[in-house]
Amino acid sequence: MKVMFACFATSTHYHILVPMAWALRTAGHEVRVVSQPDLAATITQSGLTAVAAGSADWAVSDPWAPELLELIYQAGTDHVRYFDFTGRDRRQWTWERLLGVENVMVAALYATMNSESMIDESVAFARSWQPDLVVSETFTFAGAVAARVTGAAHARMVWGPDIALRARRAFLSQARAQVPEHREDPTAEWLGRTLQRYGCQFDEEILTGQWTIDSTPPSGRLDLDLHTVSVRYVPYNGPALVPDLVRTPPQRPRVCLTFGIIERETGRSVASLANILEAVAELDAEFIATLNATQLDQAITVPDNVRCVDFVPLNDLLPTCSAIVHQGGAGTRATAEVHGVPQLILTDGWDTEVKAEHLTRVGAGLSLSISELTVAAFRDNIGRLLSDPSFGQGAKRLQHEVLAEPSPNDIVPLIEKLTAEHRRRPADVD
Repeated sequence: MKVMFACFATSTHYHILVPMAWALRTAGHEVRVVSQPDLAATITQSGLTAVAAGSADWAVSDPWAPELLELIYQAGTDHVRYFDFTGRDRRQWTWERLLGVENVMVAALYATMNSESMIDESVAFARSWQPDLVVSETFTFAGAVAARVTGAAHARMVWGPDIALRARRAFLSQARAQVPEHREDPTAEWLGRTLQRYGCQFDEEILTGQWTIDSTPPSGRLDLDLHTVSVRYVPYNGPALVPDLVRTPPQRPRVCLTFGIIERETGRSVASLANILEAVAELDAEFIATLNATQLDQAITVPDNVRCVDFVPLNDLLPTCSAIVHQGGAGTRATAEVHGVPQLILTDGWDTEVKAEHLTRVGAGLSLSISELTVAAFRDNIGRLLSDPSFGQGAKRLQHEVLAEPSPNDIVPLIEKLTAEHRRRPADVD
């Protein structure tokens, strides 16, 4: 069968799709990956075939770039980042606040990640290639539109707790309590207009897919009553050279400090980096910090027990580590789970609080809000991770849960079956 993967142009979101794409490819299926031109090199470096969709002139017609949302935050619109996606503060889960989330998500994320030119060219490719299945990254709705227009089966592949969908479910519930003239729905209006251009109609399946491929550990998933296909997370870091440092066993506990690829690519500052480095200076441990030159410019001094490397594949580094400190990125969190490494997540809104909540609940780590990060607090948390064996035990339990899930290769027959069940003839398309 022909399988089209769709992902907007951010490498970390694409990396999570690669093992599934290769499992289908090695099973004999044809695979193409559709994204904006900026991701083409990353796709081809992974050994898969890229299809460029959207203008190469991002400033004119494809405005999405990771720094765009950062500019919105700096302008004072922190509504999405600091909305309580955990659901603990029910005062936030009102009609007005949930409508605000929908408005910001459409304007700042969905419609920019999926520009008109990207959607049009994704549909044009799907019409010419006629995929049997489209697998789209969580927020790459261009793939969902292409599947609906051509009658292909459609699956989402999610990379973490499905917080946006849970918030949308709450939004729809609140909407039903409003008088009809007040039932705004920014997401449905935007995607509805888009689909109408192709003679199709919007429904919630565009957002949920016909089924969801989920590599999140079952204990960390949100209960959304979705048709879910579980799959084991398989780390993929992109092209990498294993450095000598991971070949030499550490003489004392080793801790990885990493702050994510997106921050490196955009030049975004690492919050409280000076405090972090000051805190670890007095600890009897070796710290490997993945910091590039721009990020290091923020640090006043680098302690003797911190070794800075520009990049190191976490899949190779983490087996030598006793703990990891990170910003809550999906790939980083999942790779630490695969290797059974206790984690300290530095939370900063969005889905990081939900991930941290799961991590602490299963006893596999700790969390610390960036807004509360002081030298003393950071040092205390790292000290607890390294000295209390219960965190290592919790991380191993979580590792066993992860490794018990079927591999991408194992679920290929199920994907084939679901595709055959959901693939529609062109005449059946809306």
